[in-house]
Amino acid sequence: MHSKQPLDARFDRVVANILANPLCLLAPLLAQRIGPGGRIALSGILTQQAARVADAYRPWLELAVSAEDEGWVLMEAMAP
Repeated sequence: MHSKQPLDARFDRVVANILANPLCLLAPLLAQRIGPGGRIALSGILTQQAARVADAYRPWLELAVSAEDEGWVLMEAMAP
């Protein structure tokens, strides 16, 4: 499979460690790759950006901050 081909699969775990802007832009794509009961973990998010990232995912998931370190947060959610 080439990286330019779209993924149709759903996964138990989706993990992304990139900056907040790309995470927000990718929200529909990443959220749709999580299978039922699966989890997502997002990092690379500054503390002051957490609310904006949570808002971007809200149509699909309820992200919450699960860890914070030196101004950076880890946000996680479980798919219904």
